[in-house]
Amino acid sequence: MEWQDCSVKMEVDVPVSVAYNFYLDRESFPKWMPFISSVEVLKDKPDLSRWSLKYNAFGQDIKYSWLARNLQPTPNQKIHWRSLEGLPNKGSVRFFPKGPSSCIVELTVSYEVPALLTPVASVLRPFLESLLRGGLERFAALAKTT
Repeated sequence: MEWQDCSVKMEVDVPVSVAYNFYLDRESFPKWMPFISSVEVLKDKPDLSRWSLKYNAFGQDIKYSWLARNLQPTPNQKIHWRSLEGLPNKGSVRFFPKGPSSCIVELTVSYEVPALLTPVASVLRPFLESLLRGGLERFAALAKTT
């Protein structure tokens, strides 16, 4: 199997602590990430969450799910995770203060290219990076309203 890494970064006009805390709310992801249809944090194990992805691309409905574990975060600096079952993926989001009222958010996602998408793997990275960038733009807009 083939793994791909995608990274996007963006300036967000909120203090780093606001961006960090907003990103910690995993169940809010479907509000701003276009291909995440649901996230459920497990009540008895809050470091675990069930994710569902649904997106129409290349003329097909693409659906995947996975169980992820949030690893030990570094407050106001880094949140990272890895999947335990389902779609193999891992990643991190890093927060860099730019000033008292803004920060840089850098999102990196690594995933195993599903067999269904292997034929289009070469176009998958720029496509996913554009989806992630659009998600971060919505994240930036919503973070300002919190």
